[in-house]
Amino acid sequence: MSATKPIDEQLVAALCRDGRADVRDVAATVDAVPTTVQKRLRALRERGVIDGYAPAIDYGRLGYETVVFRLEVGLGAVDDVTARLRERTAFVTVYQMSDSETVFAIGKFGTEGAVASCLCDLHDDDDVQGVETDRVVSVHCENRSPLVDG
Repeated sequence: MSATKPIDEQLVAALCRDGRADVRDVAATVDAVPTTVQKRLRALRERGVIDGYAPAIDYGRLGYETVVFRLEVGLGAVDDVTARLRERTAFVTVYQMSDSETVFAIGKFGTEGAVASCLCDLHDDDDVQGVETDRVVSVHCENRSPLVDG
């Protein structure tokens, strides 16, 4: 483990809690000086670890429901299907599983019609051999960091 890894993980955890935090506040959280924090954040951005900052959205309060899709995909089409799913704005996360014929996609939908339309599109996709869905009843935590807290 590198000498900077613990502070890097603490910085990422702090940014997950509040991506708009001032460098001085983050420095206090991770017990470091602001210049060290600026240097480490710059290095994390250059390495592609941090790829922008995004707000944490409570989609449920906006009237959106979360739907988890499990897709059986033809072996040679996994990359194409995942690319198409990433282009759809409803999908916030797309996973290719280690069993290479399975793709999980998490979507946020504002209406029942939007869910139905998406399901029709997926069933009509020649590369998708099967579709299963689960509606998420409630979201207990999202946008959290599994990294150590500072």
